[in-house]
Amino acid sequence: MSWTSIDESREGQWDEFVEAQPGARMVHLIGFRKAIEETYRLEPFYRACVKGGAIRAVFPGFFHRSVLYGKRVLSQPFSEYGGILLSADAGPAEREEILEEFSRMALSALRIKRFPHLEMRNPVSLETDLSPGYKRLRLFKRALRRLDSPEAMWAALSSKDRNIIQKARDFGLTVSEERSGPSLRRVFYPLYLRTMKRLGTPPHPPEYFIRLSRALEDKMKVYTVRFRQTPVAALIGWGVGKTVHVTDMVSDSAAFFLKPNDLAVWEFLRRSWEQGFEVFDFGPVRYRGQEIFKKKWRMEFRDYSYVYLSTAPERIRNPFSDSGGITAAAPAIWRAAVPAGLSGWIGRYVRKQVGL
Repeated sequence: MSWTSIDESREGQWDEFVEAQPGARMVHLIGFRKAIEETYRLEPFYRACVKGGAIRAVFPGFFHRSVLYGKRVLSQPFSEYGGILLSADAGPAEREEILEEFSRMALSALRIKRFPHLEMRNPVSLETDLSPGYKRLRLFKRALRRLDSPEAMWAALSSKDRNIIQKARDFGLTVSEERSGPSLRRVFYPLYLRTMKRLGTPPHPPEYFIRLSRALEDKMKVYTVRFRQTPVAALIGWGVGKTVHVTDMVSDSAAFFLKPNDLAVWEFLRRSWEQGFEVFDFGPVRYRGQEIFKKKWRMEFRDYSYVYLSTAPERIRNPFSDSGGITAAAPAIWRAAVPAGLSGWIGRYVRKQVGL
C-alpha cells in the first residue's frame, strides 16, 4: 500500500473510485482540479492510496499561499468540502494504515515545501474517528437529509411552507434547467454578482463557473427561476454518486416577496429524487437565517469541522473567527468600497488570497 501521484492515464480510475463513495462531493473529482488550475493557477497536490493496483483512498488538494493565512495545503479551496476520501468498505485496520501512511507522506511534503499546515474541509470520511496526529476543529453544523418521494417530502413540509411554494407557482414562476456556458454567463452570473454584492462577498469570475461546467458537465445542475421571462433566482447543485449537493443560491432582492428560492429548492429536491439520487446535502449552517431556511426542509444537522495535519499545530487558527482573518467588518467594506462593475475582476484576486 502506498500513496502516489496520479497521471492522466489513471484519472478515469480516480473518478470511478470517487463516484462509488458515499462521502464524495464534486470537489473530489478530477474535473474540479482542472477548473481550479485554469482559473486560479494553484499548484495541485493530488495523491491516491493504491493497493494491489486498486485505489483505496484519494486526497485532492492544492498548495495555497496567502498574505492573510500564510502557506497551507487546502483541500479543497473555494469549497465547503474536501479532504481524504476513503473506500467505504475499508475496515478499521486498513483505515488506520491508510491514515498513518498519509500522515507520513503529507508531513514530509509540508516540510519539503516549508508549509506548516494541511487543511481538510469537513472530510466526510473522517467524521467518526481520527488517527493520532490529526487535529479536528469543530466550526458549526451542516444540513443533510435522505430524499424521499415527492409526495412524502411535500407532506412533511409545514402547511405554511407548502403554501409558499404553491403561491410562487400561482405568481407564474417557472423553473428550468440550463447549464450552457452562454446561459451561465448571461443568466446566472448577473444574479450571482448582485447577490455577492448584497452579501459583501467577493465573487468568482465567470470563467470559474464556465470551466466547472465544461470539466464536470454531467455532474452540474443549474436551475433558473423566472418571473414573466425575467430570471429572478438560480441554484447550482451537483450530483455525485447517490448524493446531490448545493453550492450556490442567488436571487434578485426585488423578487424576494415571490419566494423564488423556496421554489428552486423544492424543484431541486423533487427532480433529484426522480433522477435516482438518495441524499441531499445542503451544506454548512453558519448563521441563524441559514438555519431557519434549511431547517424547514426537514434536514438533519451534523457537526461541520476542519481537520488538520500540521508541523506547527500551535499555530492553527479558526479561519472564521475575527482573529483568523475573516473579520466582521469585511462584508461591509466590500459592499461600500468595491464598485459593482469591478467586483468580478477584483473578486478573483481576493478569492485566491482567502481560498474560500
